[in-house]
Amino acid sequence: MIPPAEFPNPAGPADADPGYSELEENDFRRNAWLMVLERKWYALTVFLVTVLGVAVYTFLSTPIYEAAVTVQVLKHSAQVLRVADVVENSITSDSDFNTQIKVLESVAILQSVANRLTPEELKQLTDPYKSRSGDAPNATGILYENRRIRPQRFTLITTVVFSHPNPKIAARMANLIAAEYIAYNSRLRIEESMKAVDDLKDRADQQRKRVDEVANSLQAFRQRGNLISLVQSKDIVTEKLKALNLMATETNAKFKEAQIRWNMVEEWTKAGRDLTELPFIASQTKVNQLLLQVTSQKLTLAQLRERYKAKHPKLIETTNSLAQAELELRGALATAASSIRAEYEDARANDTEAHKALAEQEAKSLELDKSAVEYDNLDRDFRINNQLLEAMIGRIRETSVSSSIETDSARIIDRAFEPAVPVSPRIMFNLTLALVGGIVLGLGTAYLVALIDDRVKTIFDVERLVGMRLLGLIPKVEQMDQPDKAQIVANGADRVIVEAFLSLYSTLRIDYASRNAKRILVTSTLPGEGKSFVATNLALTYALQGQRTVIVDCDLRKPNIARSFRLRPGKGWVDHCTRAIPLDDVIARNVQSNLDVVPVGDRAKNPIQLLNSGEFESMLTELGKRYDRVILDTPPLGAVSDVLNILPLVDGAIYVIQFNRVKRAAARRCARRLRSTNVTVFGVVLNDMSAGLAGAYYGEQDSKMLKGYYESKGGDLPAPATKLERANGPSAARGGRGEAPLAQRR
Repeated sequence: MIPPAEFPNPAGPADADPGYSELEENDFRRNAWLMVLERKWYALTVFLVTVLGVAVYTFLSTPIYEAAVTVQVLKHSAQVLRVADVVENSITSDSDFNTQIKVLESVAILQSVANRLTPEELKQLTDPYKSRSGDAPNATGILYENRRIRPQRFTLITTVVFSHPNPKIAARMANLIAAEYIAYNSRLRIEESMKAVDDLKDRADQQRKRVDEVANSLQAFRQRGNLISLVQSKDIVTEKLKALNLMATETNAKFKEAQIRWNMVEEWTKAGRDLTELPFIASQTKVNQLLLQVTSQKLTLAQLRERYKAKHPKLIETTNSLAQAELELRGALATAASSIRAEYEDARANDTEAHKALAEQEAKSLELDKSAVEYDNLDRDFRINNQLLEAMIGRIRETSVSSSIETDSARIIDRAFEPAVPVSPRIMFNLTLALVGGIVLGLGTAYLVALIDDRVKTIFDVERLVGMRLLGLIPKVEQMDQPDKAQIVANGADRVIVEAFLSLYSTLRIDYASRNAKRILVTSTLPGEGKSFVATNLALTYALQGQRTVIVDCDLRKPNIARSFRLRPGKGWVDHCTRAIPLDDVIARNVQSNLDVVPVGDRAKNPIQLLNSGEFESMLTELGKRYDRVILDTPPLGAVSDVLNILPLVDGAIYVIQFNRVKRAAARRCARRLRSTNVTVFGVVLNDMSAGLAGAYYGEQDSKMLKGYYESKGGDLPAPATKLERANGPSAARGGRGEAPLAQRR
């Protein structure tokens, strides 16, 4: 048995071929188009309903006229007096302009417009919107529903648009809305100004009483103390405080510097380090002189040691001088260290005294501040309240004058005129939109129905959802008797289907596993999917290619092969296995050229037991020795488990799925069961696809070219069978001569 070949990883080609994703995308688009094409009547129905509905609505709609007035919102109102208004109308940002747009859109403006309408205008406005009962709708509601405000970007200009079946009313309402908006802002400014004046008068009276109370308190405080001497003392204390603060800062800086020097001297002394390395020690005059003297004598001593021995008088004299100089240097260093410490002690004492004097002066300053706090508070309170009172009185006068002057915050640029042409319905636009929308909705509906339909019908379903590769597509056979249909490759009744089986044959030949497989099993998910049709015609295809082929009917539940080849009832392989009838006696030979048939024969009482018998296995082994190809037609895998008992005895399997019948979940379950047996599954044959969909799959142009090619003379496809061939097989028509078996030709 040929070892099972794993199904190729779908992600593999993408890594090897940079264009794989593009091909995969094209396949997905074609599959989606096939799904839509299959349900074209859904798409056509939705398209017609959409187009007719829009057309009826368009031609029965009442014409609507639209009038527009252009309004400019002024950035600043006209200022007769240079005083600020109570109600701010200046436009300084997009937010201010958007606020004015919202005012223009408000219901308050529309209510004022409705109140200004004459009875005749009100009747003309509401008549087109009367209900069937004759009740007139609310005028404000009609104005709200039919007016639109369209601000123009990057400007302070907006357009007021009003729509109505009456063109005269459309223009009238647009102009009234713009005029009422301007009047509304003017009224609002005047009303708010008068309210502000009354409120300011009440507040000014209260403020005047407060000023009198603070003035009396300030006068009483002045009488209790001498404020002039207090102010002078405060100045003197402040000046002394500044001087002491400066002195404390200086003494603290000197103390810090002296402390750093003394700390360094202590650290170097404890560490036994040479104090002459400290710059402030080495820079002292005495220490500097002694350092130079010691250095000079050391140099002289080194020169003398090179010239004289250790007991030479000059060498002894120089050594003594060096020792004396070093002794004096140590004394000078001790004196310098003492002076550094004395400086540190003096700086610390001076710093302590300075901070003490500063603290005493700060205490005096705080005492004076406590005395002056109450006076400062009273004086400040009086000045603030008095200034506030003067501001209120001035604002009352300004507001009273400005409120009596009428100014506008907006103006009309272009007034609305009575329109001559309606804006709705737009016939061409609506019809175009209906056509486009009908196409989109129709295709979308068909595609949605296809998505809801959980049946296998595309290559995507087979290869990605079922998980097997697609071996071939078999188009749907037109009305034909079952035996003729089962032998369509031999009789050539439909050349497109014959070519489909030749394509399936070629696909099986180019694969290593299927090319060398002798025993090939054909099964399906459900009964009636065409597995026997595929098995018989595949066997005929192998036979027509000169290979000795036998087809074995393994469907013990519903045998079909004998009837497909118009064989008379007789003995079969069940009789061979149960009654020991010789195998040669149950084989129907030369049913077609190079094709033999092994029918079922007697009905089996226990199919599972028979398929698991040693006789059945021995029969398949013997057939594998005699024939180049052994095709096994087995029961549907989704109906019974007979196939699972046969699979270990074959070299590979072909899974037949009827187009648009088997649900994806059922196909996936059967595919998993096939793969679980570790027998090579060559792939899926998608059967019974309609001719239109098959043509759409291969491309309409390719389909026509193939059809013309099939109908041309001199093609290499088999010609339609004669009566003699259909009765006795093609070998009888040719005098019994057939091509040599594949084994002999090799």
